[in-house]
Amino acid sequence: MKRLSLLIALLLPTMAAAQDQDFEKDNGVIRIRLNEKVLPFMTRTPMITGLWIAGRQAVTHDNAGADFQMTTRGTAGNEYNPTQGGDCTGRTSLLTGSIPNWDGAQLGTPASHGILLGIDPLLYDEPGLSGSCDGGEEAAAPYDMAFGVTLGDGFAMPREAMMLDMSIRKDHPGAKNLVKALSELPVAFVDVNFLRYAYYSLNGSQFQRFQVATASPGHDIKQWPWNDNQFQSGHAIALCDRPDMVERPNQGTCMAFYSHEPTLVSASRRQGSPNELALMTMLGDDDFSTQIVDSQWHTARRLVAVGHLTSVAAVIAHAEQHLPASSWASW
Repeated sequence: MKRLSLLIALLLPTMAAAQDQDFEKDNGVIRIRLNEKVLPFMTRTPMITGLWIAGRQAVTHDNAGADFQMTTRGTAGNEYNPTQGGDCTGRTSLLTGSIPNWDGAQLGTPASHGILLGIDPLLYDEPGLSGSCDGGEEAAAPYDMAFGVTLGDGFAMPREAMMLDMSIRKDHPGAKNLVKALSELPVAFVDVNFLRYAYYSLNGSQFQRFQVATASPGHDIKQWPWNDNQFQSGHAIALCDRPDMVERPNQGTCMAFYSHEPTLVSASRRQGSPNELALMTMLGDDDFSTQIVDSQWHTARRLVAVGHLTSVAAVIAHAEQHLPASSWASW
């Protein structure tokens, strides 16, 4: 992963100036839109603002703190929260540049299947989940982010796959240290009326229900309490459209996140603006003592896989078989 971080460091100074446009990538199975405008200010939001699986929308454009993105936090948690999308008032982070056709992930896929965004993040800074919001800081947070996305082409990588390369570095000597286990790499807010049943995996091949004792059935997010993050340790998390995918893994549709390294995964039921959402996220580490203390690029690579659970497991297996272990290094 050091090689990829170096490549991002070399590419960012040569990025094209940010344009007032949205971007779209579509491989026939996964379609994504990035950098769409967000209310109330109608400024563009430099993250994945829409995602479709086989033509059905799973991620809707909701607000600067939702959609599909990366976030990180300092030791103050939600009160110091550099976020790719923007802050809790709806102001959006700054897109500093883009490479709309990017092959820097070095997966063997065509450049047309990749995109790299450079971002100056704002501090989301919502102290809690009560709806209060202090507006964060006026200026961008003292960090640079790079968000790389590569869709599978059906040859080097299955079309049911999307690789994410998410990078961050301090750009000021006074920037606060960042807690890896409080960083969401990535986080998606999906349509809970589509993908409402939660599963997780300890190994990336067999999945089990992500149970919450207060719900019936326990893995139905629409029955979970509001805004209560649930955690599991593992390599993968999946949200699916069927409650019986352990018994029928060849049916239905899911979206899954996979990490080569074991980490913490989380899901919760959220009220968006105005959509009812399911949050799914994979944290940057399962050790809360690890922090980013230097000014080097730190990159996390995570795999997104779609389809039924048998397909998801096959996409994960393909990635593990075709990528060197060094390219999966945790950040």
